Amino acid sequence: MPQTRNAPNRKSTRGLVYFEDRGAIYDAPIEMVWDFMHKDEEFHPKAHTSTVRNFREKRLSEVTILLRWEQLEGGRWRKRVARLTEIRPSVRILEEIEGPDAGSQTVHTYIPRGKTTVVDVLSYRRSTKESPAQVKRKWLRRFAQAYREDLPYFRKYIRGRRASSKKTA
Repeated sequence: MPQTRNAPNRKSTRGLVYFEDRGAIYDAPIEMVWDFMHKDEEFHPKAHTSTVRNFREKRLSEVTILLRWEQLEGGRWRKRVARLTEIRPSVRILEEIEGPDAGSQTVHTYIPRGKTTVVDVLSYRRSTKESPAQVKRKWLRRFAQAYREDLPYFRKYIRGRRASSKKTA
């Protein structure tokens, strides 16, 4: 059995802050939530225009995309690069590889609950200057803000999907 204690290619978790943000609820089945988050080109891209610009993606494989964007943080636009791995419809893993949070990892899990979908976020965030409590507070605020930005566009998306499904029925 191979030893993992001193494995040469494993990244250290030293300097990482772990926390969870569980229980964001979207009022739609998992397939609709997944399509909004990952396939919609009309509504979801508008949700974060005040905090994200120059968003580009390059498909690396069937499940992995390289993302590049600039994000407004503390009044400054900061460049970011991340690798996003998506296993439809259950999980999305974001590994930040360039930018102020390089080395951070976030996992979003999508859990069907009847006609709703619960999204849980598990995150390891790189911390260099802030205390673990400050990192956790900052990122929980950011996740909550992203959820608030998504909701109005998600509702419009769902109304449009339901209206078009009634037309075809």
